[in-house]
Amino acid sequence: MRPDWTRFTGFGVEFSYPASAAEREDAADIVRVRSADRQELYFEVARFRGLTPQQEYARHRPYLEQRFGPGSVTELTATSLGDTPAWTYSFSWHEDGRAMERTAVLLQFGPDTCRMIRDPRSALNEEVLASVVLLD
Repeated sequence: MRPDWTRFTGFGVEFSYPASAAEREDAADIVRVRSADRQELYFEVARFRGLTPQQEYARHRPYLEQRFGPGSVTELTATSLGDTPAWTYSFSWHEDGRAMERTAVLLQFGPDTCRMIRDPRSALNEEVLASVVLLD
């Protein structure tokens, strides 16, 4: 961890992020770390109790397509996070004349799903993702 970064622990994961470049928003089962423009830094972690990754995707996709339009969400595909099996999908939209994009990674922890969302175009977001440690 960089000396000027802060560590978050919760929802079955730990990750580090640059506190000076971010605002953090916490809710019951979600935390978002983001820069003011939401492009330099956007990293979100949520825990969904009693849902598999496939169920969470099936729940989230219609919401995203209603919000951002048909075809804005990719199919769910298998991937991994290190040695851990995972699933991923992406979604995109235009906002204030700029293209926005997010990639979600879903991990199964027992009966629950942990969802991490980030902007894949930002090197800083990739650093945050690389700092993730799975606890469950």
